Amino acid sequence: MADLSSLRIFVTVVDKGSFTEAARELHLTQPAVTYKIKTLEEEFALALLSRGKAGVSPTPAGEILYKYAKRIIGLYADLSAEMEEYARGVKDLISVGACPMIGEFFLPRILEAFRENFPKVEVEAKISYFPPIFEGLLNGNLDVGLLEIKASHKEILIEEVWQESFLLIVSPNCHLQELSLQDLKGKRVFLREEAVGMKAILEDHFREKGMRLKDFDVVAVSGSTEAIKEMVKGGMGVTFLPRGVVTGELERGELREAKLAEG
Repeated sequence: MADLSSLRIFVTVVDKGSFTEAARELHLTQPAVTYKIKTLEEEFALALLSRGKAGVSPTPAGEILYKYAKRIIGLYADLSAEMEEYARGVKDLISVGACPMIGEFFLPRILEAFRENFPKVEVEAKISYFPPIFEGLLNGNLDVGLLEIKASHKEILIEEVWQESFLLIVSPNCHLQELSLQDLKGKRVFLREEAVGMKAILEDHFREKGMRLKDFDVVAVSGSTEAIKEMVKGGMGVTFLPRGVVTGELERGELREAKLAEG
C-alpha cells in the first residue's frame, strides 16, 4: 500500500519536474527517490511519470495519483495540526514505545526536542519490541511507537520520519578501507541479540548476494550496544550499527567505518 512518504516524494517530483531537484528538496539521494517512484509504479502496475527533454511529467495515471496524493497529504497535515492543538491544550501524558536501539541512542534527543515544543505534556517512554509495540498501539496503552525499520499493519498508521545509514564498523587498527563478503566470513560479526530490525536489513542485503546471515560468524550480544563497541575497538570482530549510534567514536577515531564491497 502506498505510504505517505512515497506520495510526498511523487508529488515533489511532479512539482519540481525533476528527480534531482526533488531529491535535493527532500534531502534524499536520487536513487532513494527513484526507488520510491518505481515502487509506486509496481504497486499500481501503471507508468506514473514520463521523462522527456523538458523534464519529468505525470502520465494520465500519474495525474490521477497526483490529485489524490495532494488530498491525502493535505488531510494528514490537517490531522497533525489538530492533534498538535489537542496535545498543547488537553492531553497531558503521551506514552511512547521504542525499540531498544532507538530508545538507547535516539529517543533522548527526540524527547528533548518534544519537551521544548510541548513543555506541559509529560512523556512516558517504554522500551520494547515490534509485537508489544503494535499490541500497545492497538489496545490504547501506547500513543506512538518508534521502530528501527519500516513495518506495515492494516490497523496502524505508519510514517517514515527519518532515514539512518547502517555502517560496517571496524577497529581503528584495521587498515582495510573495504571488506568483501569473504573478508567478513573470516571475522566475528557482533550484533545485538534484540536487534531484529537490523538483522532483517542485513539478511535482505546478504540474500541479494546469494548468502544468508547464518553463513557468517555472528555473535549475539544481549542488551548492550556499548559492549559491542568495546569489543570492536579491541579488534575482536566487526559490527553493523546506525551512523547516529557511533558518530562520537568515529569523530574521535575510536572506531572506523569500512565499506562493504559490492562484489
